[in-house]
Amino acid sequence: GAAGGASLRLDMRGLRADVALAELEQFMDKALLAGFREVEVVHGRGTGALRRQVHDFLRAFPAVESFCLAPEDRGGDGMTIVILR
Repeated sequence: GAAGGASLRLDMRGLRADVALAELEQFMDKALLAGFREVEVVHGRGTGALRRQVHDFLRAFPAVESFCLAPEDRGGDGMTIVILR
């Protein structure tokens, strides 16, 4: 598994949606290969458009068990926490 249960983080703030989603796909593959069980995706608050696209991607991604917005002390609705199968 990954070092001490640390979680891997992708910060996609400021990226165009198509670029962000391509990065997200690579990031998810890398996380799975490395054996992570939890990853953090920072999409920022903004209009919520990127967050919705991220969530649509995660819903369709077979290795995702569940995901939720971060608690306020970890970034709130600017970050999504993803649990992998």
